[in-house]
Amino acid sequence: MSKKWMLLCFLIFVGSLTRSQQKSVAERLGYDADAKLLIIHADDLGVTHSENAASIKSLANGPVNSASIMVPCPWFEEIAAYARKNKSTDLGLHLTLNSEWKHYKWGPVSSLDKVSSLVNKNGYFYALVDSLVTSGVADEVEYELRNQVKKAYKAGIDVTHLDAHMGAAVSTPDFTAAYMKVAAEFRLPVLLDSRIYSIEHPQIKELLTENTAVVDAIYSASPGDFQKGMDQYYTSVLEKLQSGLNCLLIHLAYDDAEMKAVTIDHPGWGAAWRQADYDFFNSPECAKILKEQNIILVSWRSIRDKITRAN
Repeated sequence: MSKKWMLLCFLIFVGSLTRSQQKSVAERLGYDADAKLLIIHADDLGVTHSENAASIKSLANGPVNSASIMVPCPWFEEIAAYARKNKSTDLGLHLTLNSEWKHYKWGPVSSLDKVSSLVNKNGYFYALVDSLVTSGVADEVEYELRNQVKKAYKAGIDVTHLDAHMGAAVSTPDFTAAYMKVAAEFRLPVLLDSRIYSIEHPQIKELLTENTAVVDAIYSASPGDFQKGMDQYYTSVLEKLQSGLNCLLIHLAYDDAEMKAVTIDHPGWGAAWRQADYDFFNSPECAKILKEQNIILVSWRSIRDKITRAN
């Protein structure tokens, strides 16, 4: 082969690669560039039976089409059993480095001596992300996150993606690099938005490749939104949704005795909050808005298979 021909082939390859990188996530998934794509994503599966039951029902009925599991939590085995029987359900992992409730606690899946910087004197994860940031060692974060993924696979879960409980796994650049490194090892997409491009960290830069899918916008209700009414907040989000890949994070559970006990003295993201999420996303009004706004529901599984594992 002549040098001229080799150069031409190289230029064609580079041009093709550049064009693929310039394509939006929507186009890479097979949709128009201006399509409004949405993942309606339920967090915290595995934390309680109530959370599992409400989330499973919502995933079956739609439009909730994705969820993530907290591997270290007490009700993990129940949701793992569900995952084994429902292989097509879009289930990722809500990678967990905190245990925030007053009387309801959990710790790492790793041996405590291997991740001692991640736990308090009682062997539980810290309640606050700030405490984790102060004490946590990035290598131990990486070790624990990897073991959570391994445990999920061992339990028979077809993991579709990774995200971060309370944002703990992305609370420092070093933790974020660990989070992305573990995802790359298992060829899984991770929940990231455009802020990732502004982090000056060499390993993060290396891990941002043509197989990375970055979300255009992430939505999640705040305590102020809850006080004003969840119907009002979610209706506004859906009616104002912009084109691109959007992820709406919700928390589904029943306002029952179990959830009230777990979330005692913690009105934010408490039992009533989770019931309100459940009520809206199982309502005819929600389905109507999605249809009227021409919102296309997409899953992490499609992102995993069409982008993250494209080559």
